[in-house]
Amino acid sequence: MKTVIIYSSLTGNTKKVCEVAFEHLQQEKQLIRVEEKDTVDWTKVENVIIGYWVDKGTADAKTRKFLSKLQNKNLYFIGTLGESPTSFHAEKCIRNVTKLCEKDNHFKGGVLVRGKVSEDLKQKMDKFPLNIVHKFVPNMKQIVLDAEGHPNEEDFQRVIEFIEKTVNPNL
Repeated sequence: MKTVIIYSSLTGNTKKVCEVAFEHLQQEKQLIRVEEKDTVDWTKVENVIIGYWVDKGTADAKTRKFLSKLQNKNLYFIGTLGESPTSFHAEKCIRNVTKLCEKDNHFKGGVLVRGKVSEDLKQKMDKFPLNIVHKFVPNMKQIVLDAEGHPNEEDFQRVIEFIEKTVNPNL
């Protein structure tokens, strides 16, 4: 039984947390970028951990495209977002990605951790009033500033706990 961690990373956040997860998996494993998906013989893979970054309340486009073609796998996710993983927005993201993972696969669980915000989004926020960029989050600039030091050791520990308590026991 083989496990593949496949990730999409815009700022490097998701790559970092997936590398931590990879170190703690206790079986035959492989770590790849979503762009390398065609290098894997998916018939020999039973478990897949999707690493994604949050974009507009769900998984990024590359991850969604990959998930739309994945079938009959035990599926887990590790996501990164700029906001607190305990926020209302994070809960919404978890629900949305869970729905994607449940379609055509056996969803087993996921974890969301904080990561710094992309430079592109920060520049957009500087150019436009916040009520245009993110009209429902008046403290968005502070959220972005708070995300700068992430992922950090606390985030990595959440990923390790997820792997040790949720993934490894099911392998």
